Amino acid sequence: MARTDVSGAAMWAPAKGPLKGKSGLVVSKKWAIEAEKQSEESNEALDYLGHVLTWHDVRIKELGNYRIWVHSLSRSKTRRDFFSMEVQRHGTVFSPVEQTEADARISLAEIVLNWASEGSMKSSLLRQLPSGQVLEDHARQIDQYLMSFMATSGNVIDFKEASGRAKGAKASTYEKAFRSTGEDSILLAKLYALRSESSGSSRVGKRICEDLGIESSVLYTAIRIARAKGWLTEGRKGIAGGTMTAAGEKYFIEKDGPARLEKITGIRIGN
Repeated sequence: MARTDVSGAAMWAPAKGPLKGKSGLVVSKKWAIEAEKQSEESNEALDYLGHVLTWHDVRIKELGNYRIWVHSLSRSKTRRDFFSMEVQRHGTVFSPVEQTEADARISLAEIVLNWASEGSMKSSLLRQLPSGQVLEDHARQIDQYLMSFMATSGNVIDFKEASGRAKGAKASTYEKAFRSTGEDSILLAKLYALRSESSGSSRVGKRICEDLGIESSVLYTAIRIARAKGWLTEGRKGIAGGTMTAAGEKYFIEKDGPARLEKITGIRIGN
């Protein structure tokens, strides 16, 4: 008799009702087989599902399409704890959940047994999570990571150094102090737009000033100039930031913006 392969994941999706076409479920194939056996003999199949992942496709007006993944684990026949939630941004259509993704997700879920504590996530937690700060810190860590290895080669200017240039470097055209010029304004505006897009936090400006070692007045003067010139749009009400206009992107390129931005922050634009 051929041996049944029980590795990987089993997927299921509602065939009718309001969840049809909008959600689905992923479990370990071995747990699915055990649950099926139990369902034939008793009503205790729930206890055999183990880790369960579900996905939920949500369309939010003006914000786009999002897929939400929820992970839970049965603790007993009557208790199931929620451990994690993931939010994915999708395009104009939702991409299908492929078998390779399901296999990878269920394998990762089973690692939870090594660290999961007792207790379950509750909806109230989502209101208390500092999501804006987390997104902002994510962007900051990327910037700092790039700067950490570029600085060792002398390719990044540390604006907090008195000299305003990398150690061992000769006199540089990139000066320590930002001035109210078009070249400096477009550079800071571009950085502000990039960081605002990735975090959406009201503290974006403060973080940029801390990272570059500049006064907030310098940054916001640059932003005012950029908006007055039509290079940067206004941010949405209550949300920091703005996006670069076509004219702003053109001027940024003309003024050697990509090279200057990489020199100062380690952020590389394009290839």
